[in-house]
Amino acid sequence: MSDPASTDDVVAEMRRAHGAHAVILYGSHARGDATAESDVDVAAFADVSRVMRDARPWRGTYLDGFVYPTATEPDPDLLKLVGGKILLDERGTARALLDRLGELERRGPSPLADDEARMRRVWAEKTLARIHRGDPEAHYRCHQLLVNLLEDYFALRGAWFRGAKVALAELAQSSPDVFDAFVRAMAPAAPIDAVAQLVALVIG
Repeated sequence: MSDPASTDDVVAEMRRAHGAHAVILYGSHARGDATAESDVDVAAFADVSRVMRDARPWRGTYLDGFVYPTATEPDPDLLKLVGGKILLDERGTARALLDRLGELERRGPSPLADDEARMRRVWAEKTLARIHRGDPEAHYRCHQLLVNLLEDYFALRGAWFRGAKVALAELAQSSPDVFDAFVRAMAPAAPIDAVAQLVALVIG
């Protein structure tokens, strides 16, 4: 990270606002590929009773923070923290959690139950049929379908889905044909044929 928001600033703000005793920077600033438009993604740990969201303009950018209870257990939703940078760890909370998340990532997700996998495939086909109507609801369902297809692609193949940015980057490297299909289907005013081709690739 660079000015106007330094890592010291992030730690100071999480301490001030939430009494944080551990702070992990993740996302683009941790990976080193942040741009001027990138949020500051941060996970803080404090003696709080529930997960809290701290999203706001801050230091000329946007802070996108989560504040977790100290005793937070590893969970697939927290895999976004893998590869993150520990900025503060007064009690060892951050290191212990990252180590356990690394183990969870290596184990991989539990396979989808047959009925769940079948439901996702049927839902995609059913939604594709409905978007041919071309009315406002059909346009909404088309957007909904595209969002779900990205997650479903990974779920149906027993792989972790770690958000759109990471997922698309992984596809660009490992499955360029699938990545290109997503690019075509997600383009503004994409033809329904492009969406249909993507559905066929995702549901196999």
